[in-house]
Amino acid sequence: MATKSETLRLLVLHSSADNTEDIIKTLKGAGTPTRPQLIATLEDFKDLIKNQVWDLVLAAETMSDGNFTDALMYIRDSDKDIPLIVLINEYDEEIIVEALENNAADAIVYNQHQHIVYAIKREISNLYHRRAKRAAESFLKETEKRCQLLLENSRDAIAYVHDGMHIYANKAYVELFGYESGEDLEGMPIIDLVGKQDLSNFKEYLRAYSKGEKISKDLKFHGVKADGDQIDAMMQLSTASYDGERCTQIIIRRDDSEGKATLLAEQLKVATSIDQLTGLPNRVRLEEGLEDTLLIARRDKVQSALFYMAIDNLPYITSNAGIVGADNVVVDLAKLLESLFPNALLARFSDTVFAAILQDSNMEAAKQQAEKVCHDVYEKLFDIPNGKTIQTSLSIGVAMIGETAPDVPELLSRAVNASAKVKILNKGTGNGVSVYNPAENAAANDSALRELLVEALEKNKFKLLFQPLFDVEDETAQFYEVFVRLPLADGKVMTPDEFLDVAQRYQLGGKIDRWILINACKRLKEHLARHPNSRLLLNLTAESIQDASLPELIIKLSKAIDPKGKPLVIQFSENDVVTYLKNAKDQSTVLRDNGIAVSITNFGCTLNPTNTLKHVEAEYIKLDRSFTQDLTQEANLDNTKKMAAELNGLDKRVIVSYVENAATVSKLWTMGVRYLQGYYLQPPSENMVYESGE
Repeated sequence: MATKSETLRLLVLHSSADNTEDIIKTLKGAGTPTRPQLIATLEDFKDLIKNQVWDLVLAAETMSDGNFTDALMYIRDSDKDIPLIVLINEYDEEIIVEALENNAADAIVYNQHQHIVYAIKREISNLYHRRAKRAAESFLKETEKRCQLLLENSRDAIAYVHDGMHIYANKAYVELFGYESGEDLEGMPIIDLVGKQDLSNFKEYLRAYSKGEKISKDLKFHGVKADGDQIDAMMQLSTASYDGERCTQIIIRRDDSEGKATLLAEQLKVATSIDQLTGLPNRVRLEEGLEDTLLIARRDKVQSALFYMAIDNLPYITSNAGIVGADNVVVDLAKLLESLFPNALLARFSDTVFAAILQDSNMEAAKQQAEKVCHDVYEKLFDIPNGKTIQTSLSIGVAMIGETAPDVPELLSRAVNASAKVKILNKGTGNGVSVYNPAENAAANDSALRELLVEALEKNKFKLLFQPLFDVEDETAQFYEVFVRLPLADGKVMTPDEFLDVAQRYQLGGKIDRWILINACKRLKEHLARHPNSRLLLNLTAESIQDASLPELIIKLSKAIDPKGKPLVIQFSENDVVTYLKNAKDQSTVLRDNGIAVSITNFGCTLNPTNTLKHVEAEYIKLDRSFTQDLTQEANLDNTKKMAAELNGLDKRVIVSYVENAATVSKLWTMGVRYLQGYYLQPPSENMVYESGE
């Protein structure tokens, strides 16, 4: 039941290993997996900074060959974006000011571990945002180049206008109005190109657009050319940006026979934004509407609401009424929602979800509207074939759209999370409303999730998945890692990432572990009848590592499955093993003496990882994913080779997961890695099956 998260690459320039270990333990306890490296000299520091990728540096005030200012200067001279936090011996304002003046991220007393952890989290968050910003800026520049090229070669007459003045016009636009170059139009008011007879309509059209009102049709007008002649034309407006400045994009087309092709194109565009079953706008149109709503919210400081309405029991309806009956229910539901959202943009977001954008609505009004929709849908009887009726309900998540609202993907994510929370609160049945509160954790109600976990334990609602570990030395061996999932009523599942923290907070981790052990062993016993010598790798939590009675259960299960074989391998995370080292040592000894192997996962994230193996009898080692995230980088490749060689020298069987491409397989094949695992080779499935056959 290991959780997945990105591993922090931490370089520590300090002479104290003990203090550094304490900081790393505090980091991991705060949910930040860390892969550290401790060095004592600036010479080693320069070599590592030059040749490897690091996320953050902790540096002592002084070291044998320099001090923190030398480290900061080398980072700056290397043009690296690596935040550095100075660990000072005692509070000294003069040293702190000096550190900050030299662009250190912070300066903190070395034994203030919680303070250091919060500072690290802050700086890592800032670092990731800077990296994302640089990537976005690079992408934007490339996109702008392509857009500029498309603009210049477009057959459509396109111009950009700011405060009513032309700031750019492409070749087609210049030729349409009879000018020699775009420079002739720069600074010219757009109104100068509109015939006098259309000025009133044109001003009203611009006024409506500037207020954010939805303009459904293009404006027909008479355009005035440079020589005074007039042309019949159509104008289309949209919000745009040019040279980093917000402006309005204008597309003008001749209103003549050529307009038929344009009309056909517009009709095609409309057709691709409509759901064919219900006639409502589809997801594409809804996301466009969200973009427009966001612009209005930020510009005019008005609040709107996004409704995400998931049908709770469509699979049940389909199984009872067939596909045709389910379609009838969806169509009737769409009509009902149209009547309940007369002034909103209502869309069919996906097969089982409707969404709506309610303009100019505060949180209380949106919640009341959602509750009314919930009630009216639940009360309605929907007709299905053979004269029968059926009911359905909605789990409605509401996300508010205000001045500080995030972008469209995050808004949708908020609404989806709020909808999912309804199912957690109602134990998977849905039929309720949840308004997303940014101040709360997305998982929100811990006690409700706890009830769901307890019910899953009592009623065997957890689901097991099995993923093969491919043995590079024995292609016939069948070895599977076991994963657990929590199915919800709508067919979705929760992963341990989503429920494990709550489970451990309420001391349910050990109970879930025992459920996994017992049920996985039942499955293995059945499988062994067809495939002798098959084995399972079972992940257990920190609660289990502290449970002195657990080895007895594991031993009994192992003997019941295969008295002569070794069918089970028990796996703990390195962080849990280091935290509860005595318990881990005692358990590993008892298990080993009874023919049960132990594995350590997420290995390599302590200052001296192999030191742990002096205390814990682990036969298998699964490397932390940070070792193999990008083996195309020479530094990562060398680190992985070095670690694999060191573990092989200790007679350990090395496992590498997250194998996602052929290049990774070929590199790992020659490193002495014993087991490979990943979606590229075979994803987890509900049955113990190798792709080569059962």
